[in-house]
Amino acid sequence: MKRYFRPMAYSSIVVLAALALFGGESPADTTTVEAAPVRTTTAPIARAQRKSELPTVQERESDAFPAALFADDAAPPTPVPAPAAPAAPVAAAPADLKVLGWMQSGSVPHVFVEWNDTSYTLKRTEMVEDLYRFDEIGGGFANFTYMPTGESRRYAVSDPALLE
Repeated sequence: MKRYFRPMAYSSIVVLAALALFGGESPADTTTVEAAPVRTTTAPIARAQRKSELPTVQERESDAFPAALFADDAAPPTPVPAPAAPAAPVAAAPADLKVLGWMQSGSVPHVFVEWNDTSYTLKRTEMVEDLYRFDEIGGGFANFTYMPTGESRRYAVSDPALLE
């Protein structure tokens, strides 16, 4: 019984939709509709009717705006003081590290980096020429601190678990 229910339901829906869209009036129903007479108005009467429909403009109170609001002789605005000179710029970090890879030895992560054409193997808190300190690794990123400014930097590293 379930096998025939859906096709029957869908086919009845399609037939009813087709009748609703394409079914015309029956030939027995022959009622005629008469057109209403067209009303015409002359131009002056039409303008008068439109004029009465427009909103009226009323004068505002005299105290709506101060009289000197747009005066030409108004005092010029006070000049804004110039901002203070910026502090001496901190030396930008030299060329970035190039993270070559990393490995986990026991519970200690080691990061392999290259800086100024020299390769380094770093454990946590070890530094590259007193400029970059390796802080931690996790979530696919190795975190380093640029020591002169204390700025923290993240470098993408591959996850060895994904490579296997």
